Formats: sequence, C-alpha cells, structure tokens
Amino acid sequence: MTARPTQTSADGLFAVAADFWGYLESEPLDGWELRAGAGFTNRANSVWPLGPLRRPLPQALDEIRAWYTERGLSAQVLAEIGSEFDVALVEHGCGEAHDGAYRQTAAVAPALEALNSYQHPNVPLSTADRPQDRWLRLYRQGTIPPQAKEILGSGERYRYATIYDESSGEPLAIGRAALSRASGGWVGLAGIETAPAARRRGLARLILRTLLAWADEQGAEHAMLEVRRENEAALALYRQLGFVTAHEYHYRTIGVAAAS
Repeated sequence: MTARPTQTSADGLFAVAADFWGYLESEPLDGWELRAGAGFTNRANSVWPLGPLRRPLPQALDEIRAWYTERGLSAQVLAEIGSEFDVALVEHGCGEAHDGAYRQTAAVAPALEALNSYQHPNVPLSTADRPQDRWLRLYRQGTIPPQAKEILGSGERYRYATIYDESSGEPLAIGRAALSRASGGWVGLAGIETAPAARRRGLARLILRTLLAWADEQGAEHAMLEVRRENEAALALYRQLGFVTAHEYHYRTIGVAAAS
C-alpha cells in the first residue's frame, strides 16, 4: 500500500528536523540557530536557518564565521538546494556545497502496514531509550567521539533498536527514532545501518518496523528521514514504504570576509 505524501513546507520540515538532532552548544542569531558539537555530524555543527534574519546577510555570515572560528570549527550553513536562500549564499561568497541528501517523509500508519506485510526474520532484537555500547559499535563503524552519546540523545522520546548475533553478541543492524517535542506528531528516523555481512536478510525492514511500531504507539502520525542520493538500496526500501522526497538539502561553507 502506498502512503500519501505528508504535506509540509520546506521551512516547516527544517524546524521539525532540527528538533530531532542534538548538539552540545547553541546560540540564536535572530531566527537562526548556531550549533556546535565537537565536530560530530554536520547537523550538530552548522547553522539552521529556522526563522527570519533581521540583520543583513553579509553581516550575519561574518558573525557566524567568527563564532565557529572561536570553537575551532568550519562555519557552514544548512540550505535547501536551489532555494532563493541557497542562491543568496553563493552570491555572498559561500563555498561549494557538500553532503547533499534527500529529506523524505511518509505517513506512519501506511508505512507500518507495509512493513507488517513482510515475513521478518526471527533474530535477537533489543530496544533502549539511549544508545547502548552494542548499538554504538555499529553506528558509523564505531568511529565516534565520546560526546556522541550526548548529541544523539536519550530519554523517553528516543528509541534505539539493535539486532545482534546471538552467539557473539555483535550488532548486525541498528536504528534510531526520536519523537518531536513540538506538536504535529512527527518521528525522525536515523542511523539505519546494517553490518556488511548481514545485508539482504531483511534486517533493516525489521528495525524500521520496530521503530515505527513504537512511534505509532506514542501517537506519531508522520515520519521523516534523511538519505544520501547515492544510497540506492535505502531509497528503494523507503520507496516501498511510501516515503517521498520533500526536498533536497546540503551544507555551504562560509567564505572569508563575507561582508567585505
């Protein structure tokens, strides 16, 4: 069954997505939010344009660059690809874009219905409200800083799912879900990873079913995820569940002396 697309503006989805991702430090700049997180993930170390900018754009870019320089980080801004804002960033000296991805949405109930139609493998699976050591060993191949746990988040609005090998205890597939703190009934899905040796066994589908079933129980109606354009296997899976691309985004690096 194909889910109907979840209709939300790009600006609205930026605000929803910002709620799903953690950071270590943030500071407002008019309607924008500057985030820093020890360099772990672009999302936690970039500017989220979540509202209107009251000062001139060149002035804002210089202030942003200085803020990130103080923290030893590259200054980068999140932007919807091809938007007027994206074009303005280029006009004011922002560098080449990087790490482009699709932001996709789906209705939870039909996606869960589609997942329930599959025959899932009978494998050990655990869930927790914080990233366990086993989960972290697979996430990004375990190459994460100590601050990652804090940035990823923990508590009742989070769910971490892990499928693991019963004999060795090693993780085979993982996923993360975060409920929106604001109204609107959103859940964000991320960290859907399968160990190379365990692929093509339906483990990712089982992870997604586990996370969406939990989100459905919590009252979530809409799901969001982000996926790289080159990840064809993931895109095919999400398409089967009714996910559609709402927009594509990337990061632009702020150049030197933007206001000059």
